[in-house]
Amino acid sequence: MSRMKKILEKIRQYRKVSRVGKIARRYFVMNAFDGSLTMLGVIVGAMVAGPIDPRAIISIGIGGSVAMGVSGMFGAYLTETAERERELRKLEEHLLISLEGTLQDRASRFASHYVAIIDGLAPFLAAIIAVIPFILAYLQILPTELSALLSIILVLLTLFILGFFLGRLSKENVIISGIKMVFAGVLTAAIVLTLQFF
Repeated sequence: MSRMKKILEKIRQYRKVSRVGKIARRYFVMNAFDGSLTMLGVIVGAMVAGPIDPRAIISIGIGGSVAMGVSGMFGAYLTETAERERELRKLEEHLLISLEGTLQDRASRFASHYVAIIDGLAPFLAAIIAVIPFILAYLQILPTELSALLSIILVLLTLFILGFFLGRLSKENVIISGIKMVFAGVLTAAIVLTLQFF
């Protein structure tokens, strides 16, 4: 128990020193947004294309979410590591000492890993939420048509929650902020539907 407490305390300390909280929040919202809109496009496209195969949607959803997650994780890790290394080198130049092995150095490396995990998990979780109704349809718990409708509702709800969260952060009207995100989802669906006629 005390070991877990020490780990959590160290994480809190590294988060504070690296000031990674704001960056992680941005990554989470942006990538959850991407995951939700990608799945919405897949679902609407599948609905227009013909009879929906829940197994195909599950495969596409999981495959796409894993790809987005891995891409986000590696991209964020490499980008954040480069930025943090640059900041550390600049700080070393000003202080005229090496910071290798210091709290600042460890917190910097922690921040790169932390952001990478957040960036990778966000689109994966958002996509998995959208896939849940299709899993229920595949297990014959829900009719396929209902699963598609529920999936779209879940995606729009996820978008609203993300907007609500951003509204709270920016101290804006949370309902309006949520509606803006939902509008992005509706616009995506409309564009996908329009493209089907070309």
